Amino acid sequence: MKLRTHYIFSTGLISLVLSLLFRIPFFNILVISFLISFLGNTIIDRIGHKEVVTRFGEIPVRTPLTHTFPRSIIWGVISSLPVLVIVLYLSHYYYDYSYYSNRYETTLVYIISILISGILVGPSHMVLDVFTEKGIYVKKHGKWRRFALAHFRYDNPFVNGLAIFFGGIMLYLSYLL
Repeated sequence: MKLRTHYIFSTGLISLVLSLLFRIPFFNILVISFLISFLGNTIIDRIGHKEVVTRFGEIPVRTPLTHTFPRSIIWGVISSLPVLVIVLYLSHYYYDYSYYSNRYETTLVYIISILISGILVGPSHMVLDVFTEKGIYVKKHGKWRRFALAHFRYDNPFVNGLAIFFGGIMLYLSYLL
């Protein structure tokens, strides 16, 4: 899938899960989910793709470094660490004037939500890539093998539009919650 499709789908999925789990304002959920979606999907695609030179020119190829389910979770958590550092830095200077909430409880909720977002961004990337023609990697008999449920081109406008539509639906549902 195209990178912008990954961004929108992952943002929608993360927003929906966070709005189901936590009582965080929607705008904060949207900012967290977009930042982690942007960082996670960018890192997974930049590190996990290499250019192979063939007689037909350079061809982008996925590598098992990031395009497996377990490793995508690790890269997703790693990509959420900068957002976590920023939230911890800001929470040190943030003072909640609300009588009913505690600053440390609020910070803990944001830390947990960021870590959950980091865990979700990698598998959401893999869910979309499993429908492309090159698929993702699975370990079979000690070797990395490609696995794909469907063999759509990564730039297929219908499939990308469908994933963007579902991402938008998930964003709308998270807004309603």
